[in-house]
Amino acid sequence: MSDRRKIKLVQALVGSIALTLLMQVMGLFGYSQYIWMCFLPLLMFFALGADFKNIPSMIMSYAVGELWCMVNGLVAGAFSAAFGSGNMVMSNIVPTILVIFLILTTHENLLEGKPYSNIPCIFMGLATSFFVEFLQQPIGYLHLLGFWCYGVVLAVALVLSGMWVCSAIFGRDRTMAALAPAPRPADGSKDQKAR
Repeated sequence: MSDRRKIKLVQALVGSIALTLLMQVMGLFGYSQYIWMCFLPLLMFFALGADFKNIPSMIMSYAVGELWCMVNGLVAGAFSAAFGSGNMVMSNIVPTILVIFLILTTHENLLEGKPYSNIPCIFMGLATSFFVEFLQQPIGYLHLLGFWCYGVVLAVALVLSGMWVCSAIFGRDRTMAALAPAPRPADGSKDQKAR
């Protein structure tokens, strides 16, 4: 078995143990039904390249998404008051189009590159806030932000615990080499060894 495979197996074992144990904290504080929330920042962290430098942007942008949910409620309320709540187009669809346009224009155009303009995390904050509101969950925006931050902690723990244990067993240089992204063939096809 290659070094890469051995090291990745150990990393997977250590990561699965660390993640599972750390998720139990949610239950200790009475939020076990929201453990699913811890996976969303994990998903985003790895989708954004597992780069620790992205963490402040992930947290700020998620909070901004929650604020946009509040703005959406205000805009939808104003449109419902003006056009009647029975008018689906003017009380629901048009306000949503307007708010999404404002989000994209503000964060992809006017504030592009700012640490609070990570569009995927903004929409994650918006979506989870909608979830809490629409399903009338007994938690609020601060809970969601706390769960999001704890999920980021889990992502960091997952990476660091695997790196620490693998470095202790295999050495730092071998571990770093094995955990570096695998090179892709220039033509986009799978290499012969992977087959």
